[in-house]
Amino acid sequence: MKKVKKIYLVILLFFFIFYITYFVLINLKCRVIIKDNVFIGIKSGIIEKKEDLEVVEIPDGVSEIGVFAFADCVNLEMVTLSDGIKEIEMGAFYNCQNLKDIKLPEKLEIIRNDAFLNCKSLNEIKIPNRVKIIEEGTFSECSSLKDLQLSNNITEIKEKAFNNCINLKSVYLPDSIKTIGSAAFYNCSSLSTVRMSEGIESVGENVFGGTEAFKSSMVDEYGSIYFGKVLLYNNGLNDNVRVKDSTKVIANAVFINNSKLREIELPEGIIEIGDNCFENCTALKKINIKEGLKRIGTNAFAGSGVAEVKLPESIIEIGYGAFNNCKDLSGINLPSGIESIAGYSFENTKYLNNIKPDECGCKYVDNILLASENNNGSSIIHIKAGTRLIAEQVFENRKDIEEIYIPKSVEIICSEAFFLCSNLRKVDFEDDIKLKEINYFTFVGCSKIENIDLPNSLKAIYAYSFGDCSFTKIKIPENVEYLDSYAIRECYSLKEIELPERLRGEYHWIETYGIKTPKLIFY
Repeated sequence: MKKVKKIYLVILLFFFIFYITYFVLINLKCRVIIKDNVFIGIKSGIIEKKEDLEVVEIPDGVSEIGVFAFADCVNLEMVTLSDGIKEIEMGAFYNCQNLKDIKLPEKLEIIRNDAFLNCKSLNEIKIPNRVKIIEEGTFSECSSLKDLQLSNNITEIKEKAFNNCINLKSVYLPDSIKTIGSAAFYNCSSLSTVRMSEGIESVGENVFGGTEAFKSSMVDEYGSIYFGKVLLYNNGLNDNVRVKDSTKVIANAVFINNSKLREIELPEGIIEIGDNCFENCTALKKINIKEGLKRIGTNAFAGSGVAEVKLPESIIEIGYGAFNNCKDLSGINLPSGIESIAGYSFENTKYLNNIKPDECGCKYVDNILLASENNNGSSIIHIKAGTRLIAEQVFENRKDIEEIYIPKSVEIICSEAFFLCSNLRKVDFEDDIKLKEINYFTFVGCSKIENIDLPNSLKAIYAYSFGDCSFTKIKIPENVEYLDSYAIRECYSLKEIELPERLRGEYHWIETYGIKTPKLIFY
């Protein structure tokens, strides 16, 4: 018996030693982690650490480089990406300070924010044709980047995308680019040649600040600097400014805090007045806005001295707080084609204060519901027939509202219209309503809503349309073509979502900790 036990012990010892040896051997080197065709990352081995890797080849079959997959691989010099990769996630190559050579595959469609942040040795990059957006901080701090090739399909370059690329000398912005975010090329100190997009529609603040191209630019007689058809800067020394013909965009914050500016003359054809553009221009009393203007940015005239403004019929969007705190503003028109009026656009103005609320506390301008106030009366709101647009945040935090009736004339409900209406329990859309979209944060915080019948006219439901609602099930109308995966969030009682068959494979529920995944039923 003792002999048998001894044999068993020897066998156990053998397997134990074998397992330990096997474990050590397979964990000596780094291991690649791939799950569901996503390159998750690299796990350091006992001897070989991921920080020591110099060359990596991504195997075929991988379609996505995951979040921070190569982050802090400080010795990585070359990565070969497989042809099937379509997406590079946030911070995928963050702080790969020695990365010099990477060819982006032609099938690549998405490069997320900060993907190549602080890749200090990267000296050239060619953006494939399928990539349409360069996201925030994507190539920021790439201090060796000299050669940048943007495809003719790029539509947007976001904030700080190429910030501090100090060796970048020239950039050709194709005509496909419509939007450039703030500080996109800020402090690219060697950047001396910029070809601006002809299709540009929106430009942020300090896009080219600290570049050689900006420093060497000539200031015109009105103290302004232009890049192509964009007014980028004004020195604030003139009380009267004429914007030159052919200008399409006034960039963000060009005249901010300019206490001298009294009058500005704009040409026809300007598409956008940027965010904070005339904020706190207290002496500005007169502005002549010509036909063609489409957008007035966030806080564009906030705190300015304007008393009366005539908007052209071409206006489609008024940004958040656009005329906020313009205390002397008593007259402004809202064109019939306007599609979006953001929150607090006319807060603390004579214009808004002089509009008398109806019996429900609602303030209307023609067919636009512009604002509301607690009327300390009925908890039931009947929006008047003929209303076409409900402005952003109109009923925000109205805890007195329990029921709301929306007439069939309403075509647009702007974001956050019913945000934090915590006692709202009933929303009634009139039959044959023309409403096409439920926008961001529209019903977030409406915790008493137990049931909502969405109109058949809907085509799109955007992120965070519903949040913290009490319904147990919701039916998405059959005409909906787009349902954001984050459209319904933190609805703790939700058990079932009915979806039109067209959304099968298009809509995916995003799992959330503490919330049971609802049943998806396609009809």
